[in-house]
Amino acid sequence: MRGEGKFYLTDEAGRRIFGPGPAELLEQVERTGSLRAAAGKMGLSYSKALKILHTAERGLAMPLVSTEAGGLGGGGSTITPQARALLAWFRQARRAVEETARAQLDRLPRDSQ
Repeated sequence: MRGEGKFYLTDEAGRRIFGPGPAELLEQVERTGSLRAAAGKMGLSYSKALKILHTAERGLAMPLVSTEAGGLGGGGSTITPQARALLAWFRQARRAVEETARAQLDRLPRDSQ
């Protein structure tokens, strides 16, 4: 048996605005240099990835991806410095939640008979 904690940021109404999915999307944008390629690697449509990104940006009130329009040299996407800081914070916070869940599982009452 193992303990597992889920960590999401939500708005005041309880709607998820950031969690493992948006974090992975940002990581893929950083790796691929393209929101479209990142979406493809995750099995998402481009429009779904864009919706996830816009929801997170609105909810967090910060830009997460900057884009450069295509053309002769091609375009691309990069994550912002705020997104890099958010990802570092999110990874650390998620580890802390998982460690707490495991520690609580160790305290689970067991049948002593």
